[in-house]
Amino acid sequence: MPRIAVAGIVNVRLAVPVDVFPIPLTSSRRLPGQIALRLSGVGWTIANTLQALGSDVLFATYIGRDPAGQLAEAGLRSAGLLGPATQVCDAQPRAVVHYDRAGTRSGATDLRDAVNRRYPTEVFTHALDAAGGADFAMLSNINFTRSLISAAADRAIPIITDLHVIDTVQSRHNEEWMRVAHVLSCSHEKMPCPPGDWIRRLWSRYRTPVVIVGMGAAGALIGLHHHRAVWHVPAAASRLVRYTSGAGDTLLATFAHHYALTGDPIDALPHGCLAAGWKVGAGPDDDVRDAGTMLPHLVHSQGLPAVHRV
Repeated sequence: MPRIAVAGIVNVRLAVPVDVFPIPLTSSRRLPGQIALRLSGVGWTIANTLQALGSDVLFATYIGRDPAGQLAEAGLRSAGLLGPATQVCDAQPRAVVHYDRAGTRSGATDLRDAVNRRYPTEVFTHALDAAGGADFAMLSNINFTRSLISAAADRAIPIITDLHVIDTVQSRHNEEWMRVAHVLSCSHEKMPCPPGDWIRRLWSRYRTPVVIVGMGAAGALIGLHHHRAVWHVPAAASRLVRYTSGAGDTLLATFAHHYALTGDPIDALPHGCLAAGWKVGAGPDDDVRDAGTMLPHLVHSQGLPAVHRV
């Protein structure tokens, strides 16, 4: 069983459907049964997906002292993710997502004081040591995990970080993670160059062993520095696209689980694409764990998407 340490945010999230973007001004709308209130966030989605796949998860995060924090605490406890690595902040991070029938979304986050926290290194290292280490440390690129980079690196635990939407390899915000990560993942959305060229830029600057670029409906690329080669995995949506938030986190968590199992990143990415394809067909009220739970059935029923060197 893979053992994976995760550090990232948990949001209390509202998801609201809209008919069209841009959203026209309407003084009042009635949406019976359509406003979804759930926990979300990078840390939440990754930790739950890993757990559903069978990984042993150590989850470092924050819950608030406010009423929204009580929702987060109850959710973490129900998922079996509340533990000694759970820290307390003043107010729970929260988010709002608007989405349309095609799955297009527009999100806003309010991370409150969690964004400026510095997670106590000694809490993380004690939990790591008590667990006997980890196969990977999946550190979100939120400020409070900066203090954990050296803790993982000093223990020779490979770091996986999702940079999300990024437009330069010289990102001041992300550089600390970029310098040391074994796996860097990001979206193609605002890249200044084609995704394959982006991978080569990261190799040139940081020699990153594994780089993943998510490209939405075009699938994903993975580049291995050791081989100086890039592979493409097509998207694998098995249902109509309904809601895309969290799909990238699902992909990366599934990739990490299978990479830890097999040691083969090329084999791991098709599993991630297949799980993400299921996730985008879910609604905002569906359980975030479903993609991980469904993955063995999806592999059996439709097979893994093919991998092609490009």
